[in-house]
Amino acid sequence: MKKVLPLLLAMTAVILAGCSSSAPTNTSAANETANEATDKEQPRKIVIATGGTGEPYSLLSADGKTWTGIDAEMWSEIAKRTGWDIETKQVEFSSLFGELDTGRVDVAANCFAVTEARKEKYLTSNPYYGDAQCIIVNEDKSDINTFEQLKGASIGVAQGQASQISVEKMAETYDWEVVVYETSDTGYQDLNLKRIDAMATTDSLVYKYENSQNMKFHILDSRLLSNNVAYFFQKNDEGQALCDEVNKVLDEMMKDGTTSEIITKWMFSDMTQLIHD
Repeated sequence: MKKVLPLLLAMTAVILAGCSSSAPTNTSAANETANEATDKEQPRKIVIATGGTGEPYSLLSADGKTWTGIDAEMWSEIAKRTGWDIETKQVEFSSLFGELDTGRVDVAANCFAVTEARKEKYLTSNPYYGDAQCIIVNEDKSDINTFEQLKGASIGVAQGQASQISVEKMAETYDWEVVVYETSDTGYQDLNLKRIDAMATTDSLVYKYENSQNMKFHILDSRLLSNNVAYFFQKNDEGQALCDEVNKVLDEMMKDGTTSEIITKWMFSDMTQLIHD
């Protein structure tokens, strides 16, 4: 019995060791599973380039943390419905589409008009409201209603607005002096103070300044152009995929009235009704 006992103990130790080595911990698989769980928890980041210089369109605070205006509320709602993490990047108007060209941002958003030139180079979302390019004068010149009546006048326009292209093309025909401003604010102030004769702008901005700045203007009967407003994406497969996803949400928001509420809040009018084919 004394000889058998040590032998049994030795055999038991071998068996236990074998069991232990046959069931190793799969650390690699565990880490992979943990990484997959972490990836699923991380929201998709969408980087948006915006001018961010003024409401009702897009205004970013000095520290870049507070975004207000139409596009701020539109993208807040899009983020809520998709779970995306929205990051805004403030860019000068002259460089804004360049950021999209280089792929440093995913979307260009500043209530941009859809023009033929932009459609040739970029993908556009479904429109979320319609606007019109117009020329305005001060209220005391309400008898002016045609471009011909402004022959030889000084016409202000904000840099980067679609109306800039229109007035610069028409300048030679009507002998206009085109004054380009960095922001619409300065142009409207100069018009109100009669430093310029007229301003090329949009109906939406006219509503804004009349309601928020207590200014009164007269819109000429002759219009420059009507246009839809949309978001812009790179013209490639990745841009198309994102555009399709955004369009799906925009359609939902249009159908349930969310877009109409946002536009009316900021424009004092439901300009979704002005969207045209």
